[in-house]
Amino acid sequence: MNTGRWVLVGLLVLVLFLAGVYDAQIFGFLTTAWQKVLSAVGLSRQAELLQQGVHGGVTHRALPAVLTYAAFYIALCLLLLRLLVHDPLQWRLVLQLYAGIIAAYVLIVAIGKLAGDAVWAYRLSRHLIDFLVGPLPIAGLLVLFRAGLGPQSTDSRMQAK
Repeated sequence: MNTGRWVLVGLLVLVLFLAGVYDAQIFGFLTTAWQKVLSAVGLSRQAELLQQGVHGGVTHRALPAVLTYAAFYIALCLLLLRLLVHDPLQWRLVLQLYAGIIAAYVLIVAIGKLAGDAVWAYRLSRHLIDFLVGPLPIAGLLVLFRAGLGPQSTDSRMQAK
């Protein structure tokens, strides 16, 4: 990999690290920003009603702030993985795994809601999203791919030999 790509990888790792360390401050900023935006467009009451419908097992923070933080963090993780995973089949697997975990999260939250605010479902969904919005998926996937596990395209297998 060229030097510029390594610098970008290092910067992304640093940003992800800092996002984890300063998450409370980031959530505070995002909550205030979303309150101002929603108030400016006249949707603050609707946002309050939506927040009241969110069980505490899912999140205690403002929903728009949580969604923004999660989307930002996952986007950075995917960008980092894109820089480090060159095989097209492995990259497709990365996308499928992230999409699958997000879909499972949404499904489990919906089941929890339909089951009358089932606490077990909210706990499970919380663990799932905490896993996804963290460094473990990146580290795990990279270790597995570097160990030769997971799919490999024909071109990648030829280069490895």
